[in-house]
Amino acid sequence: MALRDHLIDIEPLRSSRDFRAIFIARVVSLFGLGMATVGLYDQVYTLTGSSFGVATTSIIMSITVLTGSLWGGWMADRTDRRTLIICARGAAALAFAGLAVNAYLPDPSLWVIYLCVAWDGLATGVSVTALMAVAPTLVRPDQLPAAGALISLTGEIGSIAAPFLGGVLLATTGGPGPVFAFAAVSTAVTTVLITRVRPLPPVADDGDGDGTKDSGSPLVAFRYAVRNRVIGSLLLLGGVNAVFSLPTVVFPELVDTRFGGSKVVLGLLYTAPAIGAVLVSATSGWLSRTRRPGQTLLAAGLTGGLATVGFALSGQVWVAALALAVCGAAGTVYEILEYALVQHNTPDRLRGRIVGVLTAQGTTGGVAGDAEAAAVARWYGPGGAVLLGGAVCAAAAVLVALCVPALRRATLPAPGERPDPAGTDPGEPVAARSPDERGAPVAGG
Repeated sequence: MALRDHLIDIEPLRSSRDFRAIFIARVVSLFGLGMATVGLYDQVYTLTGSSFGVATTSIIMSITVLTGSLWGGWMADRTDRRTLIICARGAAALAFAGLAVNAYLPDPSLWVIYLCVAWDGLATGVSVTALMAVAPTLVRPDQLPAAGALISLTGEIGSIAAPFLGGVLLATTGGPGPVFAFAAVSTAVTTVLITRVRPLPPVADDGDGDGTKDSGSPLVAFRYAVRNRVIGSLLLLGGVNAVFSLPTVVFPELVDTRFGGSKVVLGLLYTAPAIGAVLVSATSGWLSRTRRPGQTLLAAGLTGGLATVGFALSGQVWVAALALAVCGAAGTVYEILEYALVQHNTPDRLRGRIVGVLTAQGTTGGVAGDAEAAAVARWYGPGGAVLLGGAVCAAAAVLVALCVPALRRATLPAPGERPDPAGTDPGEPVAARSPDERGAPVAGG
């Protein structure tokens, strides 16, 4: 296999103007949001002098993102997704503008900050869910792994670079006002970019496969996920990983008790997973050609769990950093293939609600996972908390592999291959499905 076959596949950016606009909008938005988060936490800590105030901000954001994700998934299946994204990003720009105005006041109000954070969380939950739901309609089915890799790469780079740039801007300008203003402007730019995407109306309701009409209820998507072994097992495994995967909340205690309390080591441990993730995303071209994406996904889940166990047992810094890099790399492989398999196996008319559940999993799972790890660490120490999480994730991957053969056998369209009907129950007549569900090429893709 040639070297270029291993590099990240940028064909979705070349072939789809709409996906290109969505991608650029996402990059700009991620940098604005990442920089604003640094300014936000710094301002709240300055006003309150307490980590509890910062934690309250994070909790408000988590709850509202969860609410926005579920509501946004429901709306994404009932209205034009482009319009929904534009409205959500416009609302987020107003929230950042409110934070900027409040920051420039002589006496900034903490309640205004919390209100703007809640507003932005709702808008972010809606827009993220709608963006995830709309991406498969903008690229060919065989390009889904490549699209997932591009989305993953921008997320990882943004998580590394944006907070650093936010800290630099915060230090050079002397306050959070310019940081929030930059976030407001960048979010407004993303709103304009989304207007270049063609209208994306919801797919006509052809029923949910058993002769009944889709009422639009989230329960319809839940019923579909239960019937579809691939989607159901991915949601189950994703929930386990969201709660028990690498608990970064115990890193400071682990460094203090095992690695001498070095702040440099702490920074290295937080950075190592992102380094592994970026390396995999940048060399993810092979994922588009894997013949058994389901098996590869399960192997990645098992590898990530075992690497987490290795990190828990490590006694040297370089071993710990290497194990964390493997965790990040395995997690990225898992995320790319999960994205592709979920999108390929979900009908377009249910995609918003299914993606909404996935987004909600990530939001609530992180909070629940931090609480679980902190509780276990009180009794068994930080190493015990990490060890338990890694063991649970590895065991879950093995159990799903053994109990759900449909996921092991799951496939994706090969490059240039006309895909088989996807996202429907095996017994549903092909003629009853919408064009997108039959795998027909989508305009603009």
